[in-house]
Amino acid sequence: MILIDTSLTTPAENLAFDEALLEVADRERDRDVDTELETECVVPEVLRLWEMPTPCVVLGRASKWAEEANAIACERDAVPILRRVSGGASIVAGPGCLMYSVLLSYQSRPAWRMLDIAHSEVMTRMRQAVQNSLHSLQSPAQIDLKGTCDLTLGNRKFSGNALRCKRQWMLYHGTIMVAMPLGWLTEYLLEPPRQPEYREKRDHSSFVVNVMDGCMGAATSHEFRALLEKQIAMAWTATPPGTDTWFQQEVAQEAARLMQSRYSDPLWHRQR
Repeated sequence: MILIDTSLTTPAENLAFDEALLEVADRERDRDVDTELETECVVPEVLRLWEMPTPCVVLGRASKWAEEANAIACERDAVPILRRVSGGASIVAGPGCLMYSVLLSYQSRPAWRMLDIAHSEVMTRMRQAVQNSLHSLQSPAQIDLKGTCDLTLGNRKFSGNALRCKRQWMLYHGTIMVAMPLGWLTEYLLEPPRQPEYREKRDHSSFVVNVMDGCMGAATSHEFRALLEKQIAMAWTATPPGTDTWFQQEVAQEAARLMQSRYSDPLWHRQR
């Protein structure tokens, strides 16, 4: 698995890049290539670690923006309302929120076609990476997995996750709130129409938390994030590719196409 540490200049470009990873991987599986070129065109599994440059609301693939986003507040503060390729409910992301994306091959992991197995395998790795980061700082905080794929600290959520499946590949991505202003959630999101049972109808301010709260002041947010990124990379045995590859070039081209065809179009994001 290769590690891509790529944060782009706008929220929309970051979402387009995630979808491009999946589209290129699934397309290349069916491409007709000469036998001698096949080894050069093997699509790698990918771990991407990144961050939104500014606050934004990101709708789930089937979310209705008028039911989940506070459009008046978003327009007032120039916070874009965007749509991602995966399912799940709407989120707020921005500086202080570590984003991760994992591109996974069904050929390498056939059992992961079962979504309960995929959730368990991915979130076990992510939970352990966060737990190891806290333990390295001598923190006694306990990280739990609740709901379908939420990570919690003291029964409060700091990580939400979603996935998108294609024929031969899966994109599993999510958030880890490290030191994000939690007031953004109250300001820019409405109460979600679908809630996990463990939420117990709590509002955003009493339901979410930054995982840094479990550090008890033992590290700065920058130090903790660096530690966490290292643990996540270790959990996936992901290493930098070294040099630009044909795959990264293809992804960049596909991301540019997706930006032009949909992600730069406000009407596409508000289609529901």
